[in-house]
Amino acid sequence: MALREDLEFIASKYSEARQSPFSNNTVAKFIRDEAPATINAFFSDENLAVQGSAGKGGWAESPWIAVINKKMTDAPQEGVYVVYLFSSDLTRVYLTLAQGITRPVALYGRKDAFKRLHANAENIRVNFKLEGFEDFDTVELGEGNRASAYEESIIYAKKYSTKDLPIEEQLETDIKTIVNFYTDYLNQRDVLTADTDFSSTIGAVEEGKRLLRQHYVRERNPKIIKEAKKLALQKKGELRCEVCSFSFEEIYDGRCKNYIEGHHRKSVSEMREGDKTAVVDIAMLCSNCHRAIHAKWPYISVEELKTLMVEAASSSNIFGS
Repeated sequence: MALREDLEFIASKYSEARQSPFSNNTVAKFIRDEAPATINAFFSDENLAVQGSAGKGGWAESPWIAVINKKMTDAPQEGVYVVYLFSSDLTRVYLTLAQGITRPVALYGRKDAFKRLHANAENIRVNFKLEGFEDFDTVELGEGNRASAYEESIIYAKKYSTKDLPIEEQLETDIKTIVNFYTDYLNQRDVLTADTDFSSTIGAVEEGKRLLRQHYVRERNPKIIKEAKKLALQKKGELRCEVCSFSFEEIYDGRCKNYIEGHHRKSVSEMREGDKTAVVDIAMLCSNCHRAIHAKWPYISVEELKTLMVEAASSSNIFGS
C-alpha cells in the first residue's frame, strides 16, 4: 500500500478495531508492521528504524508511527524523533518532530518534565529552522492525559485532515523533508549547550559556547578545511568568499590573514557511514554567507546563494552604481 492509503486505512478502521480484542488484531498488526514498512522503504539510512504502535497489551487512545535514529534513542519513550500522531477522534493526523515523554515524566514528574521538554523544543526551534512546518501550538490530539502529554512534546508539526489527505507525492516529500531535517539536527545537535538547566526558564543558555560548537561540528574535520584553504591560496593567491568575494585580510588590514570559513557542499544529513570528503567538496565562505546557507532547512547550495545575491543586487542596486 502507499503512504496515503496506509494513513486512510488507520483513520477509518481504528475506532472499529478498538471494539474487538487487542490480541492478534489485524488493524493493530497493520500499524505495527505494514505501515512502518511503507515508510521504511523511503530511506536507505541503516541508522533509521520505523516503529508503529496501537498500544502495549491493550488499545491506545490513538495510534502512532515513529521514525527514530538508533544512535539517538532505542525507543520513542525518550529523545527526539519523527512521528505521525493521530488525534483521538481520528479526524486529524500530525507529522511531527517530537520528544519522548515516558522516561522524562518517570524521572522528573509530569510538571518538571514538561518544562524540560518545552525548553529543549524552544532551543531546537531557535537553532534549527524547518520551513513549512508549524510549532507545537497547532497540535490538538485530544483531552486524555496521554494526548495532552504528547502535545507538550512537539517541536515542529504539520497537520493533515484524514478526510482530505494530500496526494501521495506531497506526503512522501513531507516525510522525507522532516526526516532529513531530523538527521541533520542529530549530526549538529552539539549546537545546544549540553549543560543547560532545562528546569529553569528558557534563555539560560551559554550563547557563545553554543555557536562555537556549531561551527566546529559543521566543519567536521579541521584537516580537510586546512587543505582546502591551502589549495585555494595556491590557485588564487588569496582567500575570498566564493559567493560575495569578501576578504577578511583585505578588510581587516592583515589582522585576519589567511582566514576564511570552510563549508561542506554536501549536507551532513546526506552523508552515510564511510562517506569521504575531498578538498573539492569544501567551499570558501565568509561568515555571513556561511550562516545564510544554514539559516533554515532545507539548506541551499553555494551556487543558489550566489544567484540570490546577484538577483538582489540587480533589483535593489545594493552595491551602488
